[in-house]
Amino acid sequence: MMLRTGCSLLLGLLLHAGSGHAANLTRVDAGGGALSPPVARGDYLYVGTGATVSVWNLSDPAHPVAAGSTRTAPAPGQVTALAIVGDHLYAAWSTPYGTGGITIYGLADPAAPAAAGEFDGYASGFLRPAGLAASGNYVYVGDSENGLVVLDVADPLAPAVAGAASGIGEFAGMAVFGSRLLTTGNSFLGGRIVNVVDVADPTAPALAGSAVLDGTAVLRAALTDGYAIGVGNDLLVYDLHDPSNISEIYATSIDQATGAIRNGDTLYLVGDSGIQVWDFSTPSAPALLRTVPAPTFAPDQAAMTPFGPLVLTHTDRAVLLDAADPRNPALAASFVLPVGVNVHAGAIEGGYAYFAEEGYGLGVADAATLAPVGRYDADLPPALAARDMEDLSVDGGRAYLAAWGYGVLIADITHPDAPVELGRFEFPFASAIEARDGRVYVASTTNGGIFRILDASDPAHPQELGALQTSQTYDLTVRGTYAYLVDGADFGDGGLRVVDVSDPAHPAVVGQDTGCPYASGVDVSADGNTTYVACSDGSLRIVDTTDRSAPTLIGSVTLPGNEVLPDYNVAHAVIVVGDIAYVGNENGLDEVDIRNPAAPVQTARHETGYAVSRLARAPDGRIFAFAQLAGVFVFAPDRIFGNGFD
Repeated sequence: MMLRTGCSLLLGLLLHAGSGHAANLTRVDAGGGALSPPVARGDYLYVGTGATVSVWNLSDPAHPVAAGSTRTAPAPGQVTALAIVGDHLYAAWSTPYGTGGITIYGLADPAAPAAAGEFDGYASGFLRPAGLAASGNYVYVGDSENGLVVLDVADPLAPAVAGAASGIGEFAGMAVFGSRLLTTGNSFLGGRIVNVVDVADPTAPALAGSAVLDGTAVLRAALTDGYAIGVGNDLLVYDLHDPSNISEIYATSIDQATGAIRNGDTLYLVGDSGIQVWDFSTPSAPALLRTVPAPTFAPDQAAMTPFGPLVLTHTDRAVLLDAADPRNPALAASFVLPVGVNVHAGAIEGGYAYFAEEGYGLGVADAATLAPVGRYDADLPPALAARDMEDLSVDGGRAYLAAWGYGVLIADITHPDAPVELGRFEFPFASAIEARDGRVYVASTTNGGIFRILDASDPAHPQELGALQTSQTYDLTVRGTYAYLVDGADFGDGGLRVVDVSDPAHPAVVGQDTGCPYASGVDVSADGNTTYVACSDGSLRIVDTTDRSAPTLIGSVTLPGNEVLPDYNVAHAVIVVGDIAYVGNENGLDEVDIRNPAAPVQTARHETGYAVSRLARAPDGRIFAFAQLAGVFVFAPDRIFGNGFD
């Protein structure tokens, strides 16, 4: 497939989503996800956020305005790189199963990129585009499977392969300086590699030299004119002027930094402690001038933009510096990235969407627009593992978070724009949670599962009522006086556990179904009589739990794989509404017709470009699919069922 216009692309997506059957859901929104390096055009800043591109108007850098996004026309996978090509924006994307390409957006309205085509004809086989760099009428595509490819983009809507170079596979960063293209990325053998490519003739790119940076000291490398700057536990400077003899000209230990921005003769190193300002007038002898405090914990991207030095963090913050005086940078603006860099779970209530964020705590968004409303930053150690929110439950004006590195956090959300912590309960490795009427049911997965019941009627002092050893609980739900847990089998029996919680001091397993050794998701009918289990073998299992002591399989269906791996899939999550089960899996969100529970049938697939690990249902019937690095996808049903589950 070479170039598809917007209309033919839409038709292809609709046909694929339907899989020969009428789909009940329609994708209506998308946002959030992993961050790409930013690009700018005029007054606008563009950032890849998952499968979408977010746009900010920075005509007044002190007052950034969220101007738009490609939320209604996301790329087919996670956006890894961007490039401005005349009046068009190229967005390289890829998926974990080897598909990829470039989505082309028109910028007639710079605040609203419009899908104009899809290009994947630069190579055959697996495609994994990881980097883009534009220069004149050429775009350099760095593909980790296919090497460096040069596109002639004199006509942006009809790119043509103009040249290629093999033997290069590192494209996490790319930049053109005159007749040289620099690329960097991690080596398969360890360490960070910097490549210098001669592009004096763009149609015949040639590798001019490479250097391996010390992988124990360097986490990332910044590419600048004449120099590569490695940062991590050390600061390393490499002279690139003679590509055949790249040499290290400076090295010193530093407070850890994971980003670097060169602004002329000044160098900014970005880390958890803020911005380290260095005199870089003599690259072989840079000197630390000062450290400027800034909210830059967990920086994901750092770049010099026309609006100033910019840092994009894993905690959903964008930090823009005023560098009018380069040696004394000041905070120009801090604004919130939409939805979240990696949302693990969510709940929708009262017009708001509540998101369990990987890097800090709770994000709150308008449920209709996904626009940020508020956030709760948990007071936890400055380490991403400690702040990893695996799950959440909303009940009675409170949000209950399962923080993997700590335990249970309770936040007051009666004012969604300003959530505040009410209390916490220490329970390391908490991974699944549900709250009902002041009771909290929470379980762990790592190093063996434990299921705990907490009394949170006094949220400032939650108390454990009872506990039960499980195997490794990935999901749970509660119906009446029973909790339904699904487990993996690494530390005991996997599958479905039915737990009597009528006496919370002594929860007891009363029934099990071990037909699925590794179960990841569960939903249960309001009466507790039918349980739906998402299984790691790619199947949805329907279990009769009318007799809680003797769960019995009614029927199952194995979800298909994809074109690359047709026989492989993993089901992660399930929500049932009426006679349709929505199943999050490795390839997206599937619809399963369960009118005949003994013979359920998969009827439609909605691809998300990444595995859907959890699901949430809004009161208006919309389904939120959490696709990890690809972001959050929102689907609306064509009809609303009156007999859906709670």
